[in-house]
Amino acid sequence: MNSLEAVIRDRIARHGPLTFRDFMALALYDPAHGYYTTASQRIGRAGDFYTASSIAGHFGKLLARQIQTIWQALGQPADFTVVECGAGTGDLAADILTALATDAPDILRHLRYVIDEHSPAMRAAQAVRLAAFPEQVRWQTLDELSCTPITGLIFSNELVDALPVHLLTCRRGQYLEGLVSVSQGQIHLIWETPTLPHDFAAYLALGEIQLAEGEQCEVALDALDWLTKAAAALARGYLITIDYGDTGSHLSGRPTGTIRSFTCHRVSEDLLSNPGQQDLTADVNFSALVNHGVRRGLRCVQLTRQSDYLIQLGLLDLLAAATRPEHGREALQERLALKHFLVPGGFGDRFKVLVQARGDRLPTGLPVPRSAFTGGWKAPAAADG
Repeated sequence: MNSLEAVIRDRIARHGPLTFRDFMALALYDPAHGYYTTASQRIGRAGDFYTASSIAGHFGKLLARQIQTIWQALGQPADFTVVECGAGTGDLAADILTALATDAPDILRHLRYVIDEHSPAMRAAQAVRLAAFPEQVRWQTLDELSCTPITGLIFSNELVDALPVHLLTCRRGQYLEGLVSVSQGQIHLIWETPTLPHDFAAYLALGEIQLAEGEQCEVALDALDWLTKAAAALARGYLITIDYGDTGSHLSGRPTGTIRSFTCHRVSEDLLSNPGQQDLTADVNFSALVNHGVRRGLRCVQLTRQSDYLIQLGLLDLLAAATRPEHGREALQERLALKHFLVPGGFGDRFKVLVQARGDRLPTGLPVPRSAFTGGWKAPAAADG
């Protein structure tokens, strides 16, 4: 039994079963033992999962292009802020800032790069990784930023899928919530009367989820809370959410929902073992984010596959440059890294990008750079379901 499991067992003994949401919050974010708050290697070959930024620096280069076009679309403001929510080891931030320093040094003079990071271990890693950019980088929370909302961009990459969720099922025509309990010495899941029935019903409507008999889904109230804070911190500009997930209609009809765990790059449905030692994640319901965003003053600009989004930003340009015959082994490695974003079932295919906007006199579509390879891309007018 690990230390966090002992804490969870003690809490259940004293206060009764935990909602799965509270169990997941402890497993991932407990200050002393949580998966994301400890200093262990979590990302990359030596960790439990890959992210787009851990594959290659090209992801950051393309996002740097997006930042340039957003700065221009906002009228090149003298006070321009980019907020990254949940920056991990800081690799993506370093790639973005390095690309801007090379390709758009004028922006750096106006740029404040803010990281909203709650993990002390991650903040320490970020400070080391981003030591070359002391004038740009600082750490603040969305709550702090909401006191003086920003002009610019707030974005997250694989954050929302790691926010705690409630579990809900339908049995004999009744909604039941998954709770974590202990019986005969074993931690297990039980199904009881929902703790927040009105909130759950409202979420199902926002998320456009049809929960039929025998089906299960996640209720991501924490994701809505995060979006509320992000909207409050944004005076004018864009909110970009990059994550795996889908619309509510595609997430409905699943007997066990989408909740799962990751350890050493292996997926499992054993959610309760080794709390704090394995990742827990659920697909993002983008319908809920779009509909809740409208209520918070955010206009949906685009919802599309990550591969299509990166193509708009010039992914094919990078691939074409890496295919030139005069380039050698490094170019081959670069091509292989770039193809991760294009192959069926890869990062670009499984992930979605949601772009929301706030403010007047903004482009009706997503501002993207002109592409030398394609002759220019235009953002799709309709969402990709």
